[in-house]
Amino acid sequence: MRMQRFPVALLAAAMMMFAAGPAVAAPVPKTTTWEELAPEPEKPIEDPLAHMDPFITAELYNIASVVRQKETGFLSAVSPEYEEAMEAKYRLEKRGVEVDNILVRLAKVEAEIRRLDEQIVHALDGQFIKLPGYALPIEFDGVAVQEFLLVPYVGACIHVPPPPQNQMVFVKLSEPYLVESLFEPVWITGRIVVERTKKILPVSDGKIPVSAGYTIEGATVEPYKE
Repeated sequence: MRMQRFPVALLAAAMMMFAAGPAVAAPVPKTTTWEELAPEPEKPIEDPLAHMDPFITAELYNIASVVRQKETGFLSAVSPEYEEAMEAKYRLEKRGVEVDNILVRLAKVEAEIRRLDEQIVHALDGQFIKLPGYALPIEFDGVAVQEFLLVPYVGACIHVPPPPQNQMVFVKLSEPYLVESLFEPVWITGRIVVERTKKILPVSDGKIPVSAGYTIEGATVEPYKE
């Protein structure tokens, strides 16, 4: 019986495949939400104004804001805004509202929120994730960007104060990407690192300092699709 010869080229290719072993599948990123980047509070934060009349609530928030501006030196005791706030405080107290007590409780709630805003989820460190958001360019390479901040909603840092640092991600791309619009969402895929990064962000009326609690290096970006 005549044995069929195995082509030399095919034999060599088969030996190389055997030596190389099975192909390693690319890692699958974990789709992550912005809520997962912020730690859960140890206990629910109670809003001292939750069950009040909306008009009283609005006045109390205004009084609290004006008092804070006076304490930080932005307003004086004789400024019209402060005098109006004190008149509103007097009217509420005449109606039985314990304004001073509520302001103290409101200040504690705001302090706790600020503390939580500084917290980072360390368990995320090193995870391969996929996160949606909006790109705010930091550095430009011609018409494409190499770095940007990823934020969870449109207009962050531009028309409103910056989000807390656990709601901003500093992204370093593997390749430059053309950001055609600040209002178009994108997907970012890469390995996230728990690392605080401070940057100066150009905005329409100048530059503002921002701080991101996370970094993704060597990231890839693609237009957002459900």
